[in-house]
Amino acid sequence: MPALSWHYAAFTGRRQRGPALQPGDTIGVIAPASHALNDELPAEVALLEAMGYHVKLGASATAEGTYLAGTDAVRAKDMNDFFADDSVKAILCLRGGYGSARLLGLLDYDTIAKHPKLFIGYSDITALHTVLGERCQLVTVHGPMLTSLTHATTAYTLYQFEEGLVRTSPPGNVSLPAGDTLTTLVPGTAEGRLAGGNITILASLAGTPYELKGDGAILFLEDTDESPYKLDRDLLQLYQNGLLSRVKAIVFGNFPDSDGDRNDDPELAAIIAHYAKLSGKPAIKGLPAGHTRDNMFLPLGIPARVTANADGTAQLEILESAAR
Repeated sequence: MPALSWHYAAFTGRRQRGPALQPGDTIGVIAPASHALNDELPAEVALLEAMGYHVKLGASATAEGTYLAGTDAVRAKDMNDFFADDSVKAILCLRGGYGSARLLGLLDYDTIAKHPKLFIGYSDITALHTVLGERCQLVTVHGPMLTSLTHATTAYTLYQFEEGLVRTSPPGNVSLPAGDTLTTLVPGTAEGRLAGGNITILASLAGTPYELKGDGAILFLEDTDESPYKLDRDLLQLYQNGLLSRVKAIVFGNFPDSDGDRNDDPELAAIIAHYAKLSGKPAIKGLPAGHTRDNMFLPLGIPARVTANADGTAQLEILESAAR
């Protein structure tokens, strides 16, 4: 099953969604990228159990390594096995870091496509969101990982996660933390399928067989603690490879510092505004998703609507739930 023989799946309408979770369901925990932190795993598993779920750990979740959770073969096997295992109702990534892109040539896309289920993570996991959407036509979730859930300092993040696992109705206008607002960068309205994630990872995939095509998508972009020149370089890559032109609208995150706080650096803001305008598409900013202290449960592959008003106010409406 050489992955490079795959062609990107054509648009076939609604993407496949996994079932919503029920009390007592099993969540599989895998580490597609970096390994577990110290001895925190028992407390992390206990958090999911306290929510009413059973937990099944993949070999990668307990594997040791320098910067990877075991070998590529071990991490890819966890992905393939847990998707194929119908007793595992959702797959939650342990953490990000680095390494997900090394699995893209080792995944059994045919089997994965036949077993849709909630798949949750962010940051480096963007590489997996991209291929599961493009090649398997699956809805996935850009949301908190197990390590970040355990370290969550706001009720918003935990509520978004718990509610997202069981929701079967459309969320509608996104719920924001108290005091947060979405604001307009480029006015306009657009509808499309949510796609995207971490800017660094999306730029690294550009020009490879695994890049995000994003035709007609609502593109979500986030990153953290990046210097202005790095952010500019990555957004330039996404502009020059055509992604910013292929999408219908762009939704930017908050671009926090290393502590998860909103970064109000005017230079970063100017770079984001520059590429929003250059894209020529409706664009908004301020979505609390990814590396932010408040991290929402954001389904990718789901139809959404962006409203960017000329008065500076903005909305993002999610038109389907992540699960069925």
